[in-house]
Amino acid sequence: MRWRITPCLIAVFLIGSIAGAGPVLAEDAEAKTSSAVTNILFEYDADEFASYRIRDSGFLDITFARNTPEALYSEILNKLQKHPDIKGVLSGRGGPVCTRF
Repeated sequence: MRWRITPCLIAVFLIGSIAGAGPVLAEDAEAKTSSAVTNILFEYDADEFASYRIRDSGFLDITFARNTPEALYSEILNKLQKHPDIKGVLSGRGGPVCTRF
């Protein structure tokens, strides 16, 4: 018996493999970004004055307390922006006031 692969069957395999690869890559980018952000913020004990959200694509949205000192804000932001696993950073200082400062 000879097996015949039809164009429709080939299309089903290609679409299945392409569709399956997308979410895996997005999850991988999100996991890498999450790990990088967590490590950087941990260095500064920033859970008291920063909140963030990571997009599926690996981009970071982060909000710092409005009274975060400029030097600290700039230092953390610089590390986040330079990290290779973080695709981009959207940041601001509009969060609730932190009693630490």
